[in-house]
Amino acid sequence: MTTSPLLFGRVIKISIEASGGKLNFNNDDLEIHFEVPFDDDAKPNISTVQIYNLTKTTINRIKKGANITVSAGYKSDHGVLTSGKVTKVLTKYEGVDKCTTITFKEGIDYSGIKVTSNVADPAEKYYVKKRVKLKRPIKTTTIGKNGRKYTRTTQYKTIKVAKYRKQTMQITFKNGVTARQIITRLTKILGIKLAECNLPKNKIYKKGFKVTGSIENKLEQVVKDCGASMYWRRGKMVIRSIETGNDERFTLQESTGLIEPPEQFEDDDHSGYNVRCLLQHRITTASIIQIKSSTANGKFRAKSGKHYYDGNDFLTEFEVI
Repeated sequence: MTTSPLLFGRVIKISIEASGGKLNFNNDDLEIHFEVPFDDDAKPNISTVQIYNLTKTTINRIKKGANITVSAGYKSDHGVLTSGKVTKVLTKYEGVDKCTTITFKEGIDYSGIKVTSNVADPAEKYYVKKRVKLKRPIKTTTIGKNGRKYTRTTQYKTIKVAKYRKQTMQITFKNGVTARQIITRLTKILGIKLAECNLPKNKIYKKGFKVTGSIENKLEQVVKDCGASMYWRRGKMVIRSIETGNDERFTLQESTGLIEPPEQFEDDDHSGYNVRCLLQHRITTASIIQIKSSTANGKFRAKSGKHYYDGNDFLTEFEVI
């Protein structure tokens, strides 16, 4: 069976935000290698890009924290593999070639963000009575039954003074709060822009809910309580059922890049197939694809894998269930 003409003419594009404008690199001008992993847990994946023989000026413009996007495929069919933020830039020589390795984290890592005074419940307010001296004494004159005048001088008065108990680093949600309300509040605090939020069930917390310590950990707990999962997909955060996927309307077979018959596996959690194919940008976490082969036939969901080019192989290796 012949391979589709769409799978000819490899394309690799790297875009990095930098001072003075975007840096755009492609494999027409430069030797570029990369490895982009993907999976369905909440921890951001670490990807690497290696670009050869960049000038010193260009290397100096690639800074930690810069946004980076990796796209790959073929002349007639390529797309985004992932995006994230640069965490490290390292340049060294490999023989006569100068190799710059750019390490970046998919999406944004929120694991270190904890409840602080800015987002925690306000300190509890209470009042105490306090006697204070008047700036000007108050004289009150009364007339007794005997007709005599009596003058009373008041030099102090009692007032209520507001006090605040020590602020507790926690976010309290009232009784009867829903999971969606909690997720909305916590994602706003973290600055997460969800690509999708589809909860199989919207749990009600009859006794309320408290958030202390790591905000992301509590967010994951609420998501799990709803029978959903939270994970990164092409650099964007998704909350939905682990069984839900994106139908890529793509059939993987020999003519569209399948290299060998998928190999069946089974472990304690699930069973499925390990698949190797020519690099295919449509395949990533939760991609629903059709597979036609001598071992696996039908619709499957991609669970984890990686895209890579090492100078020779231009492949996508992944696990489907």
